[in-house]
Amino acid sequence: MSIFFSRQQSFALLFDGVDDYVEIKNNRIINQIGSGDFTFSAMVYGLESEQQAYHPQIMSNRQREGTGFLFGFHGQWRESKNKIPFVQYSNTNWIHYPNQPNLLDNQWHHFVARKQWNNITYFADGKQIGAFTSSRIENYSISSEHPLLIGWDSVNPSATHFKGKIDEVSIWNWALSDAEIRSGMLKSIRGRKPGLIGYWSFDEGSGNIVRDHSGNGNHGMIFGAAWTTGWLSESR
Repeated sequence: MSIFFSRQQSFALLFDGVDDYVEIKNNRIINQIGSGDFTFSAMVYGLESEQQAYHPQIMSNRQREGTGFLFGFHGQWRESKNKIPFVQYSNTNWIHYPNQPNLLDNQWHHFVARKQWNNITYFADGKQIGAFTSSRIENYSISSEHPLLIGWDSVNPSATHFKGKIDEVSIWNWALSDAEIRSGMLKSIRGRKPGLIGYWSFDEGSGNIVRDHSGNGNHGMIFGAAWTTGWLSESR
């Protein structure tokens, strides 16, 4: 049985790239993962790379350097022509380069990072775009006492604000299969699912709260970000 379903109406949050973010205070959402497997997923509509901060982030829970994680984009590095989709553990960037797709091009893209044992695999629009294997991946804990932030990393405040729209953010405490990632590429999650520990569809459309639809109550507070049309509304 599929764990996804199609939706007919959608909102998203628009981040200005200056000082907008969402804060989810309950840090247990990430701490229960620890050094275990996970899948991070989001729909992103990023403005062009040259309009972005150097390292625009989708999610972060870092309390300081060397703790927690980053999930987002790294500035052009070595032979990369585009900002690089990446996860950062400790002070090491788990990325694959060059020849990365441009996911910051004024269009909607589905970006997934999956950690399974000692491997991190990246997917863009349902296709694998890179992988990295290291024993450090398997043993590092992403736990932190800091809140989870969407759209910003407070440890690097001037270089990490995301500019554009973010929608359909989900966190799983296990590694989804390739088939599950492909099947969820342009669809939304429905109801409570095993392993789903956080899911923000951003469909409230008004107010300053984003609700966690995983059933775990990890609701977030909006700071500055504005409501706008979501990916599904624009694709109709």
